[in-house]
Amino acid sequence: MVKHSKQHCVEVRNRQKKWPMDRSQVHAISLWVAGSLFKDRDMDLSVQFLSSARMAEINQSFLGHEGPTDVITFDLSEEAPEDTLVGEILICPDVAMAFSQSFGTHWYEECMRYLIHGLLHLAGFDDLEPEPRRLMKRHEHRWVRRMHEHFSLPKNPPSAKARRRTSFPSK
Repeated sequence: MVKHSKQHCVEVRNRQKKWPMDRSQVHAISLWVAGSLFKDRDMDLSVQFLSSARMAEINQSFLGHEGPTDVITFDLSEEAPEDTLVGEILICPDVAMAFSQSFGTHWYEECMRYLIHGLLHLAGFDDLEPEPRRLMKRHEHRWVRRMHEHFSLPKNPPSAKARRRTSFPSK
């Protein structure tokens, strides 16, 4: 685990073999976002990239949902000291690739969007109800735009992009 000067620790693991991940960039983006969201708290974060099979197992075991999903976030702070955030963000690059084709984005950018989404969940944002979901998506889009200003990410060739939905129907 790498220690950041603000007591932000981030561990990045690529536990799937299909998609190469720039672990140092994932680490840097995690610290950059966390430095703003959790500036008054210590943080111990694990970011893992999983195969669709492993993500489906975890999705079923912990959330009772079938199949793989894009990102799952666990807040494990309950046993930690009061001012410490402990979290785990699980990301599935296979799902990112499927969504990237729909949105005309690069699969790696989708993975970084999921990283930001997971960090927003750890910061207390929720996406279960329509209004909080809209607020969370607004913050997510803003962070993704800022990320592109600060980090060099792979780009797809120019093409007609589908518009990303910012609100979704109620479940």
